[in-house]
Amino acid sequence: MVTRLYLDGCSLTYGQGLKRQDSLGSLFNTRGGYQVIDNSRQGKSNMSIAFDAYQNFQNADIFVLGFTYSSRFGLKYNDQNLDFFTGFHGKGLALEPATLDIAHTEMYKYFYSVFGPPYSENLSDMLIDTSISFLNSCNKKVLGFSWENRKTVRQLEYPMIGPNGRLDDGHLNVKGTEQLFDFLQNILNE
Repeated sequence: MVTRLYLDGCSLTYGQGLKRQDSLGSLFNTRGGYQVIDNSRQGKSNMSIAFDAYQNFQNADIFVLGFTYSSRFGLKYNDQNLDFFTGFHGKGLALEPATLDIAHTEMYKYFYSVFGPPYSENLSDMLIDTSISFLNSCNKKVLGFSWENRKTVRQLEYPMIGPNGRLDDGHLNVKGTEQLFDFLQNILNE
């Protein structure tokens, strides 16, 4: 029987700039031998990662969660993901209906004037701890890792991928993604 693995995270987990066959999800499938549900995406927040993992807790045996930066925030409206992250500035996502796109853009103008540390950091820590605790209580194996130092009760892993494993924009290249896969797979095999 093939083990079902749920993967989630931001662009560093998704494989921004890579061909899909070079992504972390693909490596877990082809080299790891897992049946993979990959819900990672660019700009995804810890709020959205926690929400989607909760929605999928019955669909997998192992959860690999790449938690992201605490400054990100996410909402869902019907089937549309509304991601907020610094540096984007609400340029419009071409969401349908157009009124949703306008609302998203307008919300950006004010959102980061009221959302930030220490609240955003504490919220991320809480989401991480409660997500891992919930999944553990459902007898799921959980491997959480983060790109930002967290103050969580639950143990997280912190992969270190140097410049030779990164694209010019800071995302992981093929070599860096393979290093991340090896790092995570070794922990899963312990």
